[in-house]
Amino acid sequence: MDKATFTITKPDAGKRIDIYLTQVLAGLSRSQIQKLITDEKVLVKGTGVSKNTRLSENDIVEVFEPSITNSSHIKPQDVPFSILYEDEYLIAVNKPAGVVVHPGNGNHDGTLVNGLVKKIESLSDGFNSERPGIVHRLDKETSGVLIVAKTNQSHAIMASLFQNRTIEKKYVGFCIGTPSEYTGVIDLPLDRSRHDPLKRAPSPQGKTSVTEYQVIQSKCGISAISFKPRTGRTHQIRVHASAKGFPIVGDKLYGGGSDRLLRINPLDRVFAYSILKCFERHALHAFSISFVHPFSNKRMEIVAPIPDDFEAASFRFGSTQLFRV
Repeated sequence: MDKATFTITKPDAGKRIDIYLTQVLAGLSRSQIQKLITDEKVLVKGTGVSKNTRLSENDIVEVFEPSITNSSHIKPQDVPFSILYEDEYLIAVNKPAGVVVHPGNGNHDGTLVNGLVKKIESLSDGFNSERPGIVHRLDKETSGVLIVAKTNQSHAIMASLFQNRTIEKKYVGFCIGTPSEYTGVIDLPLDRSRHDPLKRAPSPQGKTSVTEYQVIQSKCGISAISFKPRTGRTHQIRVHASAKGFPIVGDKLYGGGSDRLLRINPLDRVFAYSILKCFERHALHAFSISFVHPFSNKRMEIVAPIPDDFEAASFRFGSTQLFRV
């Protein structure tokens, strides 16, 4: 992961972290720096901070963000994605699994942004020059619907809607195990893992993280589940599902790999393994997104078609209509 590290010297001691980083990270505004801090991409002595944090001499500041490389050129490329909805303000795309949303973390080509630049004439300036149009993100292996802004005005408004939690997102996934209750709410604060900066983990000191879930169908130790995240933390659904004992199928980072099948009744493992074989990625799909269009004031629900690997797993469940709107 791209990272910049700074050691605080005496002249900078006492400065607020956001002001200091605005001075040393050329090209990023103070509001962009504060967004990095909010997204926990800024660590001081290995710990997340607030924008008001005052620095001390010899503090080690780490910034995990690809924009600090000052690479602003984005190569237009043919990247597979389909458009689910488009008007003069917004686009909703169906992101395939395996496609990174924007350049960074060693992925400078073949991202969704590379494809957007090639296919879409007008995009918002975005968070920075590496992310034109990008209002929110999906993990690399998560497929499904993603909103892209075409103008700076629509970008700002949609970002505000996400921030205020007035946009409803629905995900579907296959999990190893079955929740003790078929419907419920997972309320576990999440923070960066102490052992791996790329992972998140439940922590009393973490940020509020809430996910609703509902079991659609369960069979032989595998459950088809719908999720509605009330908050939008990194890896939220994946961490919550794992923490509650039903990790996403194929999610090796959070305990959903083949080893987990050993916890299933031996008589059920053949079926469970057949579901695992359907996926070359973690089995999570951003199924739909609902919001009031900020310019037309119409209620919208945009649905991403169920991908082939989900269809194959659904067939093994004995249903071609396992996931519906």
